[in-house]
Amino acid sequence: MQKDSPKNITKEKRADARSTKLRNYRIEIKFVGEPIYQFRVINVTIKGAGLLVKDDSAFLKMIEAGQIVEADFISPEGTAPSGIYKAEIKHITKLDNQDHQGHRLVGLSILKKLDN
Repeated sequence: MQKDSPKNITKEKRADARSTKLRNYRIEIKFVGEPIYQFRVINVTIKGAGLLVKDDSAFLKMIEAGQIVEADFISPEGTAPSGIYKAEIKHITKLDNQDHQGHRLVGLSILKKLDN
């Protein structure tokens, strides 16, 4: 087994605890004239979420880091955050681990809750 060299280990910069044991937590994002895109959430905090997106998704061609989107956080268990938020796409990261091969992690940062 190969050990990670110090260069390959990135220090966790996020201060908020992440919930990763989520059941049916998802986010929907809609762009004008496009279908609704629905994604599985693999981690969430009160300030944001990590979305699992397939590498070949058309959604990836429509987004970039720094872009602001409206995201509907859908939490069947009532876990916060829940509802529609203005959010910023913070990063789009290729995942190479075996569980998520062929996917990207799209990091969202919540900016504010939107009233309906």
